[in-house]
Amino acid sequence: MAFPFQPAITAPRQTRVRALRRLAVRLWDQALQPLCLNCRIDPEFNHGLCEKCLQLISFNTTCCDICARPLTQNLICGQCQKNPPSFDGVLTPLLYLDPVNRFLCGLKYREQFSFARFAAGVIASHALKTPQKTPDMICPVPMTSKALRKRGFNQSAFIGQLIAWQLGIPMSGKWIFKTRDTPHQSDLKAPERQNNLKGVFDCKCQVRGKHIVIVDDVLTTGATANELSKTLKKNGASRVDIWTCARTA
Repeated sequence: MAFPFQPAITAPRQTRVRALRRLAVRLWDQALQPLCLNCRIDPEFNHGLCEKCLQLISFNTTCCDICARPLTQNLICGQCQKNPPSFDGVLTPLLYLDPVNRFLCGLKYREQFSFARFAAGVIASHALKTPQKTPDMICPVPMTSKALRKRGFNQSAFIGQLIAWQLGIPMSGKWIFKTRDTPHQSDLKAPERQNNLKGVFDCKCQVRGKHIVIVDDVLTTGATANELSKTLKKNGASRVDIWTCARTA
């Protein structure tokens, strides 16, 4: 989806310290010869994958202009025409198909943190190609303290921080929070997901006039993204975009 904003997002300006750091990372990578995260045989080419395994990924190129739901042609899907979402745009480069679904499940449920680098790299590289104004803040999808203690980490925050470092955009996990625990969205049907999250998010900070990006691993029905956007808009945010690695059909 095109964004009528300028200037476009650009990579952070190269400084001598940053250049030396990047050089050190490249030399370190060359010395260690990192292997593909998928096949574990061939050397890494981009975003943690080798050239062959990159060919296995399905891109979300034909989709709804608003929610990025996969379609047969680029237009606005019936759901968005009937009930326009509260968010302004979606960047979700990949389809939630093998091997991407395995990567994201490995990150979320088996603490395979290397896949966060893959997800963040894909999102950041596509954000750089999208003509839009640089956001004011990146916010991960929040978890309650109880849920965070149980899982041990927030995969959305993990991905979001890597994107923030790559694009030079600040990230905060304190701008918006979840007020109560809810049943897992993955265990519910689409209508139940909408009701499950009503009024569950709250905003702690002054967001009036801010352009905020919500980061998550995968976009399914969009219920979480919509409720978060609604909360931020209610508190004065001027624009809310959703950035995820993959989109379900």
